[in-house]
Amino acid sequence: MSARNKSKSSTQPKAADLSLLRWIGTIGLALFLVIFPYEKGLFNGYELSFEGPIYGAIIFGYILLIVTAAYMFRSTLMNSYRSILSIAVMVLPLIYWLSSFQAVSSYYAKFMTLVFFLLAALFICGLYLAESKLSRKTIEYALMLSSYLIVIFGLFNLFGQMYYRDALWLAHDGYRLASVFQYSNTYAGFLAALFFVSLYYAVHCIRPSARLIHAAMLVPIWISFMFTYSRGAIVVIPVMVLLILPFLRFTKQIAYLVFMILSVVVSMAILGKLTKNADAIATLVQPTETKAPSTISLFSSLPLQNWGLLLLGMVITAGLILLYHTKANAFLEAKLTKLSAYKWSFAVVPVVAIVLAAIAAGSLLGSSAIRGLLPDKIASRFENINLQQHSVLERLTFYKDGLHVAEDYPLLGGGGGAWQAMYEQYQNNPYWSRQAHSFFVQSLVETGWIGLIALLALLAFVYSLYIRSFIRYPELRGSHFIFFIFSLTLLIHSAIDFDMSYLFISTLVFISLGCMIAPYSSKLIIERLKGTKERSWQKVAYPAVLAVLSLFLLVIAIRENSGVQKYQKVYALAVQQQTPLDQLMPMLNETIKVSPKHSTFLLTKAEWLEQAYKQTSDSNYLDEAISTVKQGRDSDPYNRGLLLAQYRLLQQKGQFEDSLAIIDEGVSKFPWDIKLYEAAVTSYAKANQTALSEQKGDKAKEYAQRVTDLSNEVKRRIEQLASLPPEQQQGRSFAITPTMQEAIAQTELAAAQ
Repeated sequence: MSARNKSKSSTQPKAADLSLLRWIGTIGLALFLVIFPYEKGLFNGYELSFEGPIYGAIIFGYILLIVTAAYMFRSTLMNSYRSILSIAVMVLPLIYWLSSFQAVSSYYAKFMTLVFFLLAALFICGLYLAESKLSRKTIEYALMLSSYLIVIFGLFNLFGQMYYRDALWLAHDGYRLASVFQYSNTYAGFLAALFFVSLYYAVHCIRPSARLIHAAMLVPIWISFMFTYSRGAIVVIPVMVLLILPFLRFTKQIAYLVFMILSVVVSMAILGKLTKNADAIATLVQPTETKAPSTISLFSSLPLQNWGLLLLGMVITAGLILLYHTKANAFLEAKLTKLSAYKWSFAVVPVVAIVLAAIAAGSLLGSSAIRGLLPDKIASRFENINLQQHSVLERLTFYKDGLHVAEDYPLLGGGGGAWQAMYEQYQNNPYWSRQAHSFFVQSLVETGWIGLIALLALLAFVYSLYIRSFIRYPELRGSHFIFFIFSLTLLIHSAIDFDMSYLFISTLVFISLGCMIAPYSSKLIIERLKGTKERSWQKVAYPAVLAVLSLFLLVIAIRENSGVQKYQKVYALAVQQQTPLDQLMPMLNETIKVSPKHSTFLLTKAEWLEQAYKQTSDSNYLDEAISTVKQGRDSDPYNRGLLLAQYRLLQQKGQFEDSLAIIDEGVSKFPWDIKLYEAAVTSYAKANQTALSEQKGDKAKEYAQRVTDLSNEVKRRIEQLASLPPEQQQGRSFAITPTMQEAIAQTELAAAQ
């Protein structure tokens, strides 16, 4: 065998190994995008019911990282920006892990560490797997297939052929389309990103069949977007247009803007009839107090009209776009060649876009005649776009309250889940929101200024690297630009809403961040280190660390997931089969052994023991319940359920002084919960009467004063609520209750005697 043939033969197995690993990872990443959105978008609501699907995604993602780490053994260059990025992204889960040492919720601090390791893992997967054009195209196609299926799924729910709970989200002003996410604002942010990506494909695809598919989807996407009735996402649209256009060639900018206007105009032309029919369909399909949900046939009159109109809009839009490509595109290319050569030609179309947007906004906001052409609900949403609307004022309140939390937890924050645990202690008024409505504010609360700065620095580094490469290497430009569009649109919208709490959205962002850098990996060599000779261990070290860390965390994730599954099984046995406590308790204890800091597990055990005590009067049950609650509160001191359970159990035990200290803690941590004030006032009033009957005058005065202080605090807060802007909603009810009035009156009467 010749030396040349021998060399060629020896390299083939290596190339084949790399190709096999890359394709396993690529197909896995594609499957991730297609499979997981249907579990409520993998929403992280910091409740047990959401955790099972998220653990499934985490386990899937960690396995993908192990495959990618194996691929990295032979493809890692330590003198590359790609290697720096793959290390830098691990700073995010590291900070979450560090913040867990001072976390206000130990379980969710660990949970969010696992979540952010998943995000980092998928970023690395995209960064390495999308290096090959064919692999990158596979991920692109999977992303678009998944996205279009989500849109179609939403339309089937809108037109009544499917029923998925809260796919039509019932708001105060009617139903709003939410598809798999069950929250219309997040769906609107997703649709905005998808609309811009589909426009990009409609402009740039060479194959007519691909152009046809993406052009046809523009109308369903925009129709779906309008049915979300999201004002925040509407504001994002012009911002993103101005950010996208400068990256396109002059004639492509014109096509992009023309296709956008065309698809919006066609959509608006059929929107009125679609809205009227959709409202009628919702009354037939959606559940009420007296009616279960149902579906209607595609061939019923109302849905048939809607699908027909939608199909007509798709055909018109796609036909005109294809006509533009065959007739107008070449003509414009020829006529605008000289203008395209000018240095500032890329700014012409964005300037025109600004003017058109200003005219459109002025017409919508200032002309009742033009608004009259739109369906009433949509017209009213446009009319109410201003900085004094309640949703804007409420979000500003969330952000201010988040800054107040950061004052007490400035460096590393309160750990994962800190906002949902602590926001009530810092809130300005009694709103109810377990989400901060901003990815960046929530990151600040959970990881402090160190975590937020690290996140912003990573994002700035990735985007600056991409933009620099995009400008410097025009020969490498291509459809990977859609990852830039997807990630940037979702991040901008997540600044004003909690999109990133949907793990599908956050994984989509981090996959996109990795995939948009991957095509430039061969060019991202650090010049200063270019001549440095790498030792073999240097190339192997980081992938080995990633693989070991992935395996370690994979075991943890599998263990935590098994705890969730065991709990659900035990709970089902208790509720559905009425299994005796002596059979349930060993299984529940086994579940707690798997995850000893999970508040839901411990609270359930305490409540079952409390019920057993009430039925048997066996004090052993009561003692064990108190011990269980204490265990839970040690790791989750802000859990309201555990706090109230401890208060009740101590009272049943006869430890009234201790129970008063617990209810005072509750008032301090949840100062807008009127039920806690009621419990505190009645408890102190009762303690006052007991002290008087036992002739403990000093104690009686102390308790009476506490009743007065609590009453005055409630009145002060009621006055504070009166100062809210009239446009801002108060939130939960906060007023002195009849029970409180009676207890206060009894205490005042006793003091007067």
